[in-house]
Amino acid sequence: MRLSDLHIKEIERKGKWSNEDPDISGVETYSLRVEKGDIFFAKAGNTKNSHGVLFSYEAIERGACLVITDTEGYKLAVDKNFEATIPFLLVEDLVSTLDHICKKFYPSKPNFVMGITGTNGKTSVVNFSQQLIEKKNRSCVTIGTLGVCGIISLRTENTTPDQPFIARILQMAKLKGADYALLEVSSHSLVQQRINGVAFKVFCFTNLSQDHLDYHQDMETYFQAKLRILDILTLDTIIIVNIDDEYGRIFFSKAKNRGFKIETIGFGDTADVKLRVTQGTPDTQFIEIKKGDLIYGFKTQLIGAFQALNLGMALLTCEKFGFEFKELVDFCKLLKPVPGRLEFVGKTKKGALVYIDFAHTPDALKHLLKTLGGLKKGDLLLVFGAGGERDKDKRKPMGEIAFKYCDLIYVTDDNPRHEDAKSIRKQIMQSCPGAVEIEDRAEAITTAIQKAGLNDVVIIAGKGHEQVQIIRDNYFPFNDFEQASIAIELMEQF
Repeated sequence: MRLSDLHIKEIERKGKWSNEDPDISGVETYSLRVEKGDIFFAKAGNTKNSHGVLFSYEAIERGACLVITDTEGYKLAVDKNFEATIPFLLVEDLVSTLDHICKKFYPSKPNFVMGITGTNGKTSVVNFSQQLIEKKNRSCVTIGTLGVCGIISLRTENTTPDQPFIARILQMAKLKGADYALLEVSSHSLVQQRINGVAFKVFCFTNLSQDHLDYHQDMETYFQAKLRILDILTLDTIIIVNIDDEYGRIFFSKAKNRGFKIETIGFGDTADVKLRVTQGTPDTQFIEIKKGDLIYGFKTQLIGAFQALNLGMALLTCEKFGFEFKELVDFCKLLKPVPGRLEFVGKTKKGALVYIDFAHTPDALKHLLKTLGGLKKGDLLLVFGAGGERDKDKRKPMGEIAFKYCDLIYVTDDNPRHEDAKSIRKQIMQSCPGAVEIEDRAEAITTAIQKAGLNDVVIIAGKGHEQVQIIRDNYFPFNDFEQASIAIELMEQF
């Protein structure tokens, strides 16, 4: 495609142009993903030092044919003397220009697209929805915390990647025969307008609790970021809301006032779709769903009330896609737990149960410990930490929650990054006196499992599916499930 074919509303052209109408092969906002013939789209970052235009030279070196930015971005380019060697095309509105270009290059998308936002549960709802769709022998693609999965498999850096990446993945999925797409939508992506151009048939709101305040500063700003989705959705989008959640009720009210069609789900009497759970074995539970005058009951490998809620949302999502609810329910007994989400690792020789979970927020940790507290006949042992260079205000309440619900706590490292790991552990331990501090996460996991006795429950929280431990700029291979499995196996050799 030629540049002239894009019909971009430009202000002017600056810098060094060798071809006024170059061939364009794609569009990219991340310089390290640029390929030959791409337009590099340089937007403002969170700080002046992260503005995309500062990576223009790297983009051109990788084969970009030109850089699109605004007048503010071009001023930075001049400061760096980039204008002497790089062709710049200046536009007045970067957001609408990027929307326009993505539509031109990636016009094909699956017809049935679900988006989901909230602090906790996004990955589980997406994964359960994917499993249900695939049980119907249909292809789909998912984009979220676990990367790109389904008919396409790719790693991603963010829960919700940038706009050109999403548009490209959706088009690839459609061309491969997938008519279903499931997207986790983070608060960051809503603020940064990464999901523009995605036509959602269904959109879910799970809950809101403390997280990402290093970015949003306070809960009100965090919630306002989530509410931005209502400015993007069209009124033919069906919204599904967890009505048990305080912010879910506000979200429901805001959406209803705008004229959206909404279906609520929860454990209370006010929900349109009502849930009830009873615990079975350590790795199963029985769920009842009351929908209208009908009650559906089934046994599942998913444990915890919050997983019942996530599964309920997945069932409703697939129903809105046109599948029969009763038939979907029949598949529930076959669904597998999501990697790292309240995943049962095994039982030790002494008779202790071991689980891992991704819980890394106060609310998620509380629900996790309450769920497993209901399982135990002995003690509840917890291994956890907190990420470095992230919301520091989470550490004290997470320590308090651990102290309230657990009998024995091991505080360890969880991706300290460039922050002082000892300081992170100290901040947690100030609110959970008596906790055992073990810097090495593998040692902490092994110690907890060896300590646990008959009828005890060990939970390893925070990393879930993650495959690395991040210390400064180093990414060391590490997986909680694998480490816990090794600890159980070694224990059984004695």
